[in-house]
Formats: sequence, structure tokens, C-alpha cells
Amino acid sequence: MLAGWREISAGIGATLCCLLFFWLLYSHPPKEGKELEVGTCEITALNRDLSHPRRMIARQTARCACRRGQVAGTTRAKPACVDAQLIASKQWCGMEPCDEGEQCTLLINRSGWSCSRRLGRIKTVTVS
Repeated sequence: MLAGWREISAGIGATLCCLLFFWLLYSHPPKEGKELEVGTCEITALNRDLSHPRRMIARQTARCACRRGQVAGTTRAKPACVDAQLIASKQWCGMEPCDEGEQCTLLINRSGWSCSRRLGRIKTVTVS
């Protein structure tokens, strides 16, 4: 009779231990910076390469908290949540990625877009 209680109490103890572990795991997620509001993005890394004359190569990494059906993209030259269908179909200019007053043009192979102004300044963005 006493051996039966030991088995039951050991089973209950193991169950409580597992429940405590999962409660700790899901109630305290690992902190990776502050939580973003849904539908917002923040730039987490920005690298600029000025080694080429008259040319700047910039790479940026953003973190976004997008709604269902949206993914991280670019709107008005800033990271933003955009419709996932635009990305899947490579219709980059549908995101309105260029600044005010700039004209968006798809690259021939749809690997990105160019933003151009009347004064001849051109920004080319490729997606990798």
C-alpha cells in the first residue's frame, strides 16, 4: 500500500515539475528588446559603405510586428508592414517605397526597384 502512494506521489511531482517548467517558459519569454506595437517596424542595424566614389551602399535590417497577411517591406523609404501579396508577386512599386516626389521603376529582372528624381539622383534597391 505504501509503495503505491510513493508511485502516485512521484508521478504527481513529475507532472507538477513539467507544468512549472512550461509555465515559466511561456509566461516569461526571452527579452529581445522592447515589444513592438502591431503594424510597426524599427531599424535594428544600418551599415553604410562609402568606399566607392560617388556611390553609397547601405544595408539595413529591420524588425517588424505585422498583422496577418502583411510582411516587412518599405514604404516612403522607411521599413513598414506591407501586403504580403505585393512581395510574393514582386510588385515592389506597389509598396510605394520611394520618397515623396520620386518615381518608382521596377528593375528589369524584378530583383528590386529604382527611385529617381528629376535632378537625376537615382536610388536602386535590390532584394536578397
